[in-house]
Amino acid sequence: MRIVVRSGALNQVHGAIRVYGALEGEQTLEKLWPAAGRELTQLAQGAGVRGAPNETALLPLGKAWVLIVGLGKAKELSVDRLRQFAATAARTVRARGHTSLALPVLKEKVFGTVEQVAQAVVEGARLGLYRYDKLKQIPKHEQGKRIDELILVAEQPGDVASAKHGVHTGEVIAEAVSLVRDLINGPSNLVTPTVLANEARRIAKDHKLKCTILPFEQLKKLGFGGIVGVAQGSQHPAQFIVLDYAPARPKATFALCGKGITFDTGGINLKPAAKMEQMKYDMSGAAAVLGTLQAAATLKLPYRIIGIAACTENMPSGTAQKPGDVLKTLSGKTVEVLNTDAEGRLVLSDCLHYAKRFKPDVTIDLATLTGACVVALGGEAVGLMTKDDRLAQRISQAGDRTQERVWRLPLWDEYGPAMKSDIADLRNVTNTGEAGTITAAKFLEEFTEGLTSWAHLDIAGTAWTERDKPYVPKGAVGIGVRLLLELMRSWN
Repeated sequence: MRIVVRSGALNQVHGAIRVYGALEGEQTLEKLWPAAGRELTQLAQGAGVRGAPNETALLPLGKAWVLIVGLGKAKELSVDRLRQFAATAARTVRARGHTSLALPVLKEKVFGTVEQVAQAVVEGARLGLYRYDKLKQIPKHEQGKRIDELILVAEQPGDVASAKHGVHTGEVIAEAVSLVRDLINGPSNLVTPTVLANEARRIAKDHKLKCTILPFEQLKKLGFGGIVGVAQGSQHPAQFIVLDYAPARPKATFALCGKGITFDTGGINLKPAAKMEQMKYDMSGAAAVLGTLQAAATLKLPYRIIGIAACTENMPSGTAQKPGDVLKTLSGKTVEVLNTDAEGRLVLSDCLHYAKRFKPDVTIDLATLTGACVVALGGEAVGLMTKDDRLAQRISQAGDRTQERVWRLPLWDEYGPAMKSDIADLRNVTNTGEAGTITAAKFLEEFTEGLTSWAHLDIAGTAWTERDKPYVPKGAVGIGVRLLLELMRSWN
């Protein structure tokens, strides 16, 4: 899709569907669109447009067509409402068989600067148009439905340069999120640990990053007992991926660790059959790390960023680890495996210990880790656990700006004893079933000694959605990329 930025009035655009926003409860559109005049207002009123969020009306205006999209109430406007506005417009125009649309750079104070508005519009439109159709035949009547051109219209000529900067950022971020969605939506017979490793190599080649891939046999020799224990039941060899983006004179170093279970059966502690097919998304954390590194390198962020992804399947077989087995992690600590379906924390234990060699200022891990987090927070919030109040605040603010919101759970020391084993240093689950999300984080905390600042993000409830949203179609969300990029772009 080609994106063009131009200045002038929206009603001066020809050859594209012009998109106007309508506020709920306003009697006319003239408050937002004085140049469009009363004709547009009367047309909208005649069509019964109320301005409710994401309400649409495609209407003829002279020889052209206009699309009116509801923005909701003025007091409820937000940057995310702007993303939804752009996504709804783009999806509606495509569904009606048109190939070009013109969107305004709305200058409402709540939306931020011209650059921020342009970024949000492009993110919304690009992500709203995303669909995973690589593996099915497209019906003939749908094959021509695509958006070829998006025109962004800024009122003042002096706003064009800023808008172009925002467009570039929005395109880079949307491209990264789309990559992550593709990897997650792809079935596990096609997206294996080796495929993720090859994707990391591609990113490294395209963006001149250092890439290190430790294969299964080397992991065994080097003592990566956490990931080896999980991987030993699968025919697909595990891949431990390290991507290193190192600009000159970095202002800080971030280590991002991702759980990469390309399919999770639960191992010997087999999961129920219902919805097991969705367990291809158990590598969402690793995919988010790869997408974030790609975008960070493209945007030339002034930080060194180490992306670490532990990728394997969790399968039952004659060679799989069994309940009661004890494994020795990379850190030297031993773990009694009471439940083979609590495998994510095992692979992350090696990631976190490995991250220490880079002496990061900040370490963040992302994982679809616990069903308990889904129960506690549903699909609207990421579970955040850290003892660093300042880092928690920064992540929370980044989450609010990107609508990848987080909710902080306690990481009190009183939860720690529940993870102690009688025969090893740790057990991988409690024997009470209580506070599953927090105790999983306490397990991970055991491997963070020596890390300056660490946060755990449980994305189990937010990485996959069963319902369409304006810029998040059903399936893989691509959660984490926009959150992490916003955190680092606003770091100071």
